[in-house]
Amino acid sequence: MNEINQDILQFLKTEGFLNEKISLQENDSLTGTGVIDSIILLQLVDFLESKYNIEIPVEMLTPENFDTLAGISQSVTKLREG
Repeated sequence: MNEINQDILQFLKTEGFLNEKISLQENDSLTGTGVIDSIILLQLVDFLESKYNIEIPVEMLTPENFDTLAGISQSVTKLREG
């Protein structure tokens, strides 16, 4: 798993959104597994923007981009590369 995925998992665990019993793979649905909802998504976006010094446009917050670790990681990577 890449650094961005590790940071996301650490954030979710630290904030209490993910317990040790849930094992997520890169393409598991975060909403389908009950790990995130719309409020947690906003907190995650704030974390990612602060951590990686990026701005995530609202139009980028789609299920394709933000429902899996892989999608989030790809989105953050694109924004970091400009």
